[in-house]
This record gives sequence, C-alpha cells and structure tokens, in this order.
Amino acid sequence: MLRLAQLKFFEGFYEHFAAFGVTPATYAILTLIRDNPGIPPSSLASLLRLKLPNLIKILNELESSGSIKRNRSKSDRRAVELVLTAKGTKLINDAARTTEPYNRLMLAPLTEAERGTLLALLDRMVPLESGG
Repeated sequence: MLRLAQLKFFEGFYEHFAAFGVTPATYAILTLIRDNPGIPPSSLASLLRLKLPNLIKILNELESSGSIKRNRSKSDRRAVELVLTAKGTKLINDAARTTEPYNRLMLAPLTEAERGTLLALLDRMVPLESGG
C-alpha cells in the first residue's frame, strides 16, 4: 500500500509541478539547498538517502541549467558547498507556492485528524533527523 501511495503522489507531483520542470528529487534538493546554503553534497546525499554518484548527476544537471552553484569552502578548499543562484531561488520559491494546494488535493480523502495521524506515523517510521 505504501508503494501504491508513493506512485499516486508521484503522479500527482508530476502533474502539479510540470510547469516548473522539477522532479520530486530536484524539488527536494533545491529546497534543502535553499534552507541550508553552503550544504556539502555528502550531507545532502545523506539527508535524501541518495547515493553520492546519483546525487552528483542531478547536481550537474542543476548546475548546467543555472539553478545552483558549487563553491569551494573558505575553511577547507577541498570541500564543495552548494548554493542556489537567483534562477534557482526563483524556481524553488515559485514551485513551493504550489506545494500547499498539491498537498491539500492529495490528502483530501483524509480528515484533518487523519492527516495528522498519518504524518505522525510516517515520522515514527522514517524520522528525518536520525537518518532513518
């Protein structure tokens, strides 16, 4: 059932966010970079539970499109920090405005109390702060 729910949410995501040209993965990446400017790719991969080579491929695409920049860390010249460009900031901010209506639509079959219960149960199953 979780897999079927995931498929339903992904299908809805692609419909609602098509105008922005973002996938669920790029949306999550852009949001995390926006909320954590200077985050290193390894931390981003860990948070999103992505293998670093897979993340690097997506980062290359986002950099080529002008949405992100890779900067050398001032404290460790070997390290890379990720930041949004003005284009990336506009893209994620515009897409984020679609998030609430999308969530409302996708969760419409549930009552407000059921939504809270669902989120609480999912958080117990996959706590974000502990890395799962």
